Amino acid sequence: MATSSTPVGRDETKKLTTLLQALYDNTDSEEFRNPVDVKGLGLNDYFDIIKNPMDLGTVKKNLKANKYKFVEDCLNDIQLIWDNCKQYNAEGSWIWKIADKLEKFTAKMIKNHLPNQPIPKSRRGLAEEKSRNDDKMEDSANEADEDDGVNQQSKLRLTQRVKNLSQEQLGNIVKIIQEESPSAWKEIEKDKFQIVVDNIKKDTFKKIEDYMNECLEEVNDQIIKKVKIDQK
Repeated sequence: MATSSTPVGRDETKKLTTLLQALYDNTDSEEFRNPVDVKGLGLNDYFDIIKNPMDLGTVKKNLKANKYKFVEDCLNDIQLIWDNCKQYNAEGSWIWKIADKLEKFTAKMIKNHLPNQPIPKSRRGLAEEKSRNDDKMEDSANEADEDDGVNQQSKLRLTQRVKNLSQEQLGNIVKIIQEESPSAWKEIEKDKFQIVVDNIKKDTFKKIEDYMNECLEEVNDQIIKKVKIDQK
């Protein structure tokens, strides 16, 4: 569901400034108040991994310069700080844990100062949501396949059961296929043919199954009658 964006007005600027100040005042935020000192820390691969660096100081400057058109833009930049840290550093490391702690603190501040504003989703959260949506789409596609066609289990059962039919019964099934699903019928050579089960239409498949059930019920009835006669 699409959500509307909140323009940054005077009141929103004041609330965002209060939120940023709360982050600045948090003693854990010291490592995030300025851009990462890539050269000083010898992080030669930092910009290969982190494509959009961000820090609290930059967010504060952008807010003061009215560079944020919507509240969501500012909050997303704050979230980007924690995401970048977690992406670059090993999970469970001291700096990773601080970023995680500040991410939760940010969510708390948003609820306090911007109660109608949704909490930005982390990069991991977005990835997990995408994965869930992909799974749902795959499940829906599988269900659609079953609605539009015949599942593999049913096809396998058909090929197994057809072996129990008489020549006359098999001939009747061939006639059904030729009339209703001609693409499933393939003549290899004289007196030799092949049934392409994957090409049998769903309605035709259902008709064949019903016919086979009737045939096998007749066989079962004959067996039961024979048993009763033998018992006399």
